[in-house]
Amino acid sequence: MNGPAAPRKAAPVTVARDADTALIIARGGDGLAHGILERTFFLREVHGMTWHRMSPTVAPEDQAAVAQLAVARLQAAGYRVEADAECATPATQDRFVTDGRSIANLAAAIREATSPAEVSDRLEEVTAAHDGILASLDQLLHSLAAVYDGLGGPADRRIAAHMRYLAEQRLGPITAHLLHTRAELADRTTAPARPGTSLPGSAPAAPAATASGRTR
Repeated sequence: MNGPAAPRKAAPVTVARDADTALIIARGGDGLAHGILERTFFLREVHGMTWHRMSPTVAPEDQAAVAQLAVARLQAAGYRVEADAECATPATQDRFVTDGRSIANLAAAIREATSPAEVSDRLEEVTAAHDGILASLDQLLHSLAAVYDGLGGPADRRIAAHMRYLAEQRLGPITAHLLHTRAELADRTTAPARPGTSLPGSAPAAPAATASGRTR
């Protein structure tokens, strides 16, 4: 296991069980620290300031271990963590490459692209049908709608309808616009096909018809 990254200039992160609520709460840090916490069973709260509480989906007997995992990941990323005895650990644990990080890397690659053709190629994973980024987000929204359909609460059908609205009326136009953008950028170049691909040849001429109507 690798050691911690270089210390960060962000404010220290505190992780401790709150005496009043008995919840394990994390405070401080920057956006990256918040992302680490949110991928380690902490829920974001924004009430004047951003803080995190451990999700109630974590069983009581597992809460200390989960808190220590969050502390280890924060320390591996270079954060100074102030934790109580229950949550503290000297360990570090490297973060895995998340789906969000993969998309951030894609955004960086688009910024660094040197031609419209390269940008168009980078957009293929975003706009691909069935399992591209936007198509997968559409599936996620419809899956959430199905979950709310099955909950049966007074407001659940309205929430389900709103999820479908987001997929169809908000995400749909974004997808259509980026599909057009990718094609428009591609049409600006006459670059050859990428290695391993070949363009289809022209279609063969149709057979000529004879006087009898037969072809030859």
